[in-house]
This record gives sequence, structure tokens and C-alpha cells, in this order.
Amino acid sequence: MTLQKGKDIRAVSPGKPWSAMATISPYDTYGVQDAFGDWAGWVYAADADTGFWKWRLKSNYPILSGMTPTAGGIVFFGDMVGNFYALNAANGQRPWGQKIGGAIGGGVITYTAKGAERVAVATGFTSILWPTEVVTGKITVLGLADALANR
Repeated sequence: MTLQKGKDIRAVSPGKPWSAMATISPYDTYGVQDAFGDWAGWVYAADADTGFWKWRLKSNYPILSGMTPTAGGIVFFGDMVGNFYALNAANGQRPWGQKIGGAIGGGVITYTAKGAERVAVATGFTSILWPTEVVTGKITVLGLADALANR
């Protein structure tokens, strides 16, 4: 963080966007991006009653996606390279993870269809601020094979 001078803040017209920098280039708006090899992200879980950390997990890539906890004790999220993960909500262990497409920068939903549990996630997030793989955006729907076999 760098404290901005009052004159720099006042130089922006009321009602105009300001990102705490005097620049109009979208590539300079948020500073210098970390080198791809230095990327990382963190997921933290806290006890809602006490506020104390229960666990934390370091990812190799930044995480902009939503975090979706389930009643079954699983937390779903994705990273900026397109990896999608399922975590054990109690201890943060990762029983499953797989690259399913491009960067994941949005929400994750869970639902039931014809008695089978499903997880849907949008992939292919792109932005001038993130040097992500450019792919066609898609919605990926995942489910449990056993649930389909038992119908």
C-alpha cells in the first residue's frame, strides 16, 4: 500500500472511477502483476462461533472463484488456471481436484437433478488484469457416477 496525496485524490472529478493511481492505462491500473511462477492463493476456514482458524490451504494459483460449502461437509472452489477442487470442510484435506477448463473466477452451484447431486461451475474467465489461458467459456456440470447408476 502507498498512501496517496490529497491533491491526487482531489484531481479526480466527482463521480469518475479512481483506482488509487493516476493512470488511464488498464494495464497499469492495479500495479505490476506477480510473475506467473510466483502465483499462489489461500483458502482459510474459521469457526463461526469462535472466529479461530480451523485450517488453511495454499493453492499454487490465485483463487477468485466463489467458495461453495455443502451440507455434506464438502467445499468447492476453483483457481485461475482452471483447476477445480473439493475440500473436506472439517479439516481442509483435498480428496479431489482436476483441471476442468480455463480460469475459474465466478460462483459454483450445487443442486439435485433426478435424485443425483450435481455441481456446476463456469470456466474460461478472462480479464486484462489476469494473464489467464484464453479459452471458450463454458459451464461444466459434475456429478457422482454412482448416483446415476442407482436410479
